[in-house]
Amino acid sequence: MNERISLPAGRSVSSFVNYIHWIGVKGTVLSVGSLIGIMLLVVANIIARFFGTVIIGTIELVELMIVVTVAFAFGYTAQRQSHVVVKVVVSRFSPRVQAVLRIFTSALSIGVCALIVWASAGIMYERALLGERTELLKVPSFPFRFIWVFGLVLFCFVLLIDLYKAISGAARK
Repeated sequence: MNERISLPAGRSVSSFVNYIHWIGVKGTVLSVGSLIGIMLLVVANIIARFFGTVIIGTIELVELMIVVTVAFAFGYTAQRQSHVVVKVVVSRFSPRVQAVLRIFTSALSIGVCALIVWASAGIMYERALLGERTELLKVPSFPFRFIWVFGLVLFCFVLLIDLYKAISGAARK
């Protein structure tokens, strides 16, 4: 992710790429912390069951923390190019066709992700107006919905950077 991307006018967008990368890394720290919290909460609940009690709201807390875990995992996984990519078929095409397919799939991914962001932001706004809270613990859902939308926006930016790389790479071929 540290490669330098240059615009035709000589201006560099590497600072934007580095900033998105920095946000992704910091989000991953939150994601890992949330996953560790889920693990500790579930283990503590299992231990509590041996003593004839349960931790009230465990399911609600796990549901909320999984949002943090997944939201930032999308962007970071895309940055690291660690997502599942089907290369078996595409690798048989010429480099030019591969470049066109990469541009197409990047643009399509951005479109789908943008629709999900738009719908999620609409739901977040609607539910915030209603003052939505969890059923048992009455935790407001807005912060977690916001984290979800923020993680998706980060993912869209990573896809946009991939599209830029695909277009600039295709122009060189």
